[in-house]
This record gives sequence, structure tokens and C-alpha cells, in this order.
Amino acid sequence: MTTHDDFELKRAFDALPREIEPPEDIWPAIRAQLKTGDRRPETGDRGAGARPVWGIQRLRIAALLTVLAMSAGTLAVMRHNAGIWELSSASLSERRFSVGDRFVSGSDSAHLTVGRIGEVEVAAGPDVRLIQASWSEHRLALSRGTIRARINAPPRLFIVETPSGTAVDLGCAYTLVVDSAGNTRLVVTAGWVEFSDRGRTSLIPAGFSAQANRGTGIGTPVADDASAALVAAVRALDGYAMANDSALGVILATARPRDAVTLWHVLSGWRGSPEQRRRVYDRLSAIVPPPTDAEFGAVYGDPMTMKLWWEKLPGTLPITPEWQQRLWTLWLRIMG
Repeated sequence: MTTHDDFELKRAFDALPREIEPPEDIWPAIRAQLKTGDRRPETGDRGAGARPVWGIQRLRIAALLTVLAMSAGTLAVMRHNAGIWELSSASLSERRFSVGDRFVSGSDSAHLTVGRIGEVEVAAGPDVRLIQASWSEHRLALSRGTIRARINAPPRLFIVETPSGTAVDLGCAYTLVVDSAGNTRLVVTAGWVEFSDRGRTSLIPAGFSAQANRGTGIGTPVADDASAALVAAVRALDGYAMANDSALGVILATARPRDAVTLWHVLSGWRGSPEQRRRVYDRLSAIVPPPTDAEFGAVYGDPMTMKLWWEKLPGTLPITPEWQQRLWTLWLRIMG
């Protein structure tokens, strides 16, 4: 059983061209032809070796119906098992982990199977609770401890709530650490994660991490190999907003091309003065030119332009279009 194959099958099913599906009023004729074996009359002289056109059409229709039936059957099995979580640990045999269940342990680690979309390793000393488990959403609450998630699914199916922010999986692997004070550290090792709280959102790609302190919101992502000076300056900038111009100067002076993700977040989310924003804009533009020739105020003030600029940065992934998210949500609702 491979989750990747299941979703590939779903994508193939979705991609089937709907225009070849025969309208309902043609089915009586098809049934009659299948019963009698008669061929649709044709004009013109066919060679002796020519194959009946209607027979070929019947084979195509039968093949299409077979593919649809197999896909529907597989999707039905996926939907039936989508909300089933399993928990196992050194002190507990494998058992069902249901909505409302909580796993708290001082020294025991655990393994969680996330429906059919992935798995979570829970390190010793956790406090985790399952909030939602369904075909359209898996939601976990982590109050304390460390988890390592590996998810292979369409975006936004796996969500983890912490006291200082919410991590939304966009198809990835990551480590989430919550300390005793409720502060959170998110380290992404594959794909990317959306981390949000108090109206601020960080997009964290592989090779980056972010810190969220309880009560103050999400911090700016930094690369795992960023210099100590840049990391310290980012923490100072997150803590002091507009007041710390010296920290901004350190960030601009030490930023490498790989740190463009950090600069993008400073430009899009930091509450600096227009002059400070212009300095960030100029430094980021020197690394990766913006997607438009518009003035800098029009760039950072336009969400769509900032999304396009994000997709040009080294190491980033495309942001899922809104229409695609809505289409996926609609499909999930239809399926149940």
C-alpha cells in the first residue's frame, strides 16, 4: 500500500477528459448494440480487412468504464480508511487513536499513522491530542514535546496546533518542538510548511526554520546555515519591530542569495518605515529581480506580485493557487 500511488491514481482519475463521456441519451442505443451485436451502418466501401468502426467505439467505451470503475473503487477504499489513525509505543501495543484521544508520557515515545497520508514520530515527553481525523482534514494539537511529521498528500490536509502558532502542511517533512512555556520551533526538512498566528504567516521551505514565542507571534524564517550574526539580527528585528534599525542593517549586509527567503518575509511582514522597506526591497531586488517593473510600493503592497516574486526565490515552491484550493475542497466535499 503506497499513499503516493493512491494520490497519483486520484490525479489520473481527475485528469480524464470529461468531453468523451457519452451523454445519457446514447445509453439505450449502446445497450441495444451490446445485446444484438449489430453494427452502426456506414457509408462507402470498406476493404475486407477494415475493422467495424462501431466495434472500436464500443471497446473504447468499455475501457473507459473499466478505468472509471477501478478508480472509483480505489477512491472508496481510500475514503473509508482516510480517518483511521493508529498509535503504537514501547509501552502500548498498536491501537486505534481516535478523535479526542490524548497521548501524554514522560519518557515513552510513540508512532502515529496519519490515516493514509503519512506518519508522525512523537519523541519522549509529549502531550498530543487528536482533534480531527477525516478524509478532508487531519488536525493534531501539540501542547508540549517534539514531533517529526512525514506527510505525502495534497496541501492543507495535515494541521498541527501549538500554543504559539498553527503549522499547515503543504506536502513535506518537518520537526516541531514545543517547550514548557509554549514556545515553538519549526524546522522543515522537505517541501514546505505554512506557519501562522495572530494574523501573521510565514512560508517555510526545506532547509529553513522559524521560531514562534507564545504571545508575540511567528518569527521570520532563517536558513539552517545562516550566519550567527544574521540569526541574532532577525530575532532582534522580530522582537523590536521598527525600533531596531541596526538589526536591519546587519541583515542587509550579511544576507546571501540563499537568504532571499528571509528578506522576502521582512519586506512582506515587517512593520518598518517606508525608507526601511525600500532598503529591504533594494537588497532583495539585487539578489532576485522582482517580477514587475512597478515601483517598490506597488510590489510589496500587492499580494499577487509578492507571490510571484516568492516563486522566483532560490529554494522555494509555487504557492497553491486559490482556485486550485477551492476546487480541491469542493472535490473533498462531494466525496464525503
